[in-house]
Amino acid sequence: MKAFFIISVIIATFCSQAFADVSLFQDIKISAAVDLVNLTALDSSDDNKLRVRAAEVMFFGPLDPTFDANLNIAGHDENGEFVFELHEGFVSSSKLIPQSRFRVGKFFLNVGRLNQFHQHDWPFLTAPVVHREFFNPGRGGIEAEGAADTGIEYTWMLPTDHFFDITLGVTNGYCYGHCHEDVGRPKYPVHYIHPTTYFSFGTTSGLLLGASYLGRIDGNETKTELLGLDVTYKKRVGKTLRWLVQSEAYYQSEKTPGVNNVYEAGFYVYTQYGHNPQWSYGLRLDAFSHLNRKFDTVWQDRDQLTYAVVPTLTYTSSEFAKVRLAYSHEVNTLEGVSDVKDRQLQLQFVLILGEHPAHDF
Repeated sequence: MKAFFIISVIIATFCSQAFADVSLFQDIKISAAVDLVNLTALDSSDDNKLRVRAAEVMFFGPLDPTFDANLNIAGHDENGEFVFELHEGFVSSSKLIPQSRFRVGKFFLNVGRLNQFHQHDWPFLTAPVVHREFFNPGRGGIEAEGAADTGIEYTWMLPTDHFFDITLGVTNGYCYGHCHEDVGRPKYPVHYIHPTTYFSFGTTSGLLLGASYLGRIDGNETKTELLGLDVTYKKRVGKTLRWLVQSEAYYQSEKTPGVNNVYEAGFYVYTQYGHNPQWSYGLRLDAFSHLNRKFDTVWQDRDQLTYAVVPTLTYTSSEFAKVRLAYSHEVNTLEGVSDVKDRQLQLQFVLILGEHPAHDF
């Protein structure tokens, strides 16, 4: 109730200001999204029920001729409890510095591809294994979203004929991933770089390539370094997104003084074919491995691999509503131990109210 009261106050404040200044009301845009999800487990007795995974209210628009602002308040299902929080809140500008844009505040880190989007904007229903391991440590399944933090991010578009830009970011690092409380002051904050380039193939298709590096050292002096590559290809025929190919691959190292180093790697590849503007069919392949983690009391290395196959069917009635059905077949293998399977039937309803902000590419 407290969260709903806060949202109501914010809406009332914006509306009252809008009546005082009609031009302001025309500039400020309000959007809301509801993400309903049901995961039916086929290998366990987990609760199989339709849940509101997330509900968001967003305000965005120009503050003045130089600065823009974005405020996103979101409620999430946190292990059965619905919790409201500030999802994103930042000031940005693409006009203050030539060929540059920046934002200051809380936001999803511009690392890789998927981490820049909210769950209801993903082309599939749940997070790939590698994404939930590296961007949401300790969280999985329905709850894994992305890594957000408070800091500053700067992007410079190089003055070349071919599109090429570089994003640099520094954030607090007190709490990495999707979390609700600080875990202590880090020795070095989160810092990252994400250069991208784009290739156009006529007027109907294009390829976006990116590389990522992220580093941080927490209060326990654990040094984490993440290297990644992301690829996104789109081809449109009229109003139909005929082909979408999206893939990310990551390698991560964790080094703690006095403890064995941990090396992990993984990737996903998602291919989607659009039959028409309403119906599309997709298939995602996941793979993830702890390359050297010790798995038993005698402290021995054992081969380990987690892989998943996720076929997906999406019906998009309009830009404001979609229904998605998927089957997830995930298997965790460990040398000397029987495979552990996690099979799910997945259902999603996404509802958008108002004007939703556009994403790049």
